Amino acid sequence: MSAGSAGSAGSTGTGGGSSGSSTDALDGSTTATDTDPTPKLDVAAIPDLSDPPFLPTDIDVVLTADNAYAFGYGTEDEMLNYFGGVTATLASQIFNCADGPEQYLVPAEDVAEYLYIVAYGDTSTTQGVIGQFRRISDRPGGADGDVLYTGDEDFEVCATGVDYNGGDPPPTLDVINQQIQLCNGGMTDPATTSQGWVDLVGTPLGALAVGETNETPYAGGPQPGNEFPLVCQTLVDPEARWMWFNWDPAGIVWPAQSPFIYPGGAGNPMHDFMIFRLAAEAVPPPPAG
Repeated sequence: MSAGSAGSAGSTGTGGGSSGSSTDALDGSTTATDTDPTPKLDVAAIPDLSDPPFLPTDIDVVLTADNAYAFGYGTEDEMLNYFGGVTATLASQIFNCADGPEQYLVPAEDVAEYLYIVAYGDTSTTQGVIGQFRRISDRPGGADGDVLYTGDEDFEVCATGVDYNGGDPPPTLDVINQQIQLCNGGMTDPATTSQGWVDLVGTPLGALAVGETNETPYAGGPQPGNEFPLVCQTLVDPEARWMWFNWDPAGIVWPAQSPFIYPGGAGNPMHDFMIFRLAAEAVPPPPAG
């Protein structure tokens, strides 16, 4: 928000005494003299304390999902680069080091504005996505940026209400971009969608659901507050959190109840597929110097 410029108020000098100003005998106007004691501000000498311009670097991405997801990036209005879909049919393809999480690279030269995760469940047991994002230093031997994890407050989610199951082909880029436009418009059916992007605070129609970290010991079976086994921690850090969409924030309060456990019933009760988005500038840059 830009502040309006304030007008400068003038003052009129009065006669009598030496005050460092002279009065024109004809019109009474006051002008400053060379003996004016008022300090002069050298604007050119003021250091620029504003933030340096944001310079994008490569972003390393690691993701996995229960059960199906796709990653891509682009602008606020559309996904421009799409890596295609990944569907896990075995638990090992979600959690194990050998064939679990996938890794992606977002090149600096693409200047991504938004990072997108498309996800949907298999109408059985549990569903969620987990992973991490890190900017890579562009200097030889330089330190990388801090890691940003799924579940971060900068994430938003849109529940599209377009039903895909684990065995279906993934949504095409055209379908995804149509839904991004609808999410941006926020005018979809409130009975079957989130009606736009929602964050952790959410609306009565839904909210971003953030669950357990990747260091929570698994009790041997999904239950509210402890839905998932550990994901390979050499690929996904313990600090990462599972996330999904909560379609009933008033009635489902994690960890007492769980939006990560399929509720059953006919139709599409979770309102997936989901689109998660993260502004690329939210991923911390490598340290300067």
